[in-house]
Amino acid sequence: MSGFVLRKSQRLKTFATMRYFGDEVAGEGIIKDLSLTGSYITGNRPVTIGMVLALHIFVPGESELLLIERATVKWVKRADFGVDFDTHELKLAERITQVISKLVKTQHGSSGTED
Repeated sequence: MSGFVLRKSQRLKTFATMRYFGDEVAGEGIIKDLSLTGSYITGNRPVTIGMVLALHIFVPGESELLLIERATVKWVKRADFGVDFDTHELKLAERITQVISKLVKTQHGSSGTED
């Protein structure tokens, strides 16, 4: 199984607009997938591997932004890049879990049939 990397967390395919900020960059992008530990983003400003970004994610159907203070760029391919979140703070991990749960329900709809 050489060459395969196992993901730490299940990723949810989603499309949410966002802004990202670093020491030398400020850009806007689209979250392509989201997990408790990271995300795949297409952005309009170039980033480099190792760069630390703050993310402001506009979650569909939510009035409150999902704010991630530290996201480290792990890979870059043209306008696409992947980040790992610093989710050691319990409150942030709970918020990301809440957002993912809401997005799953929104994407898959309600399975209940109440009259």
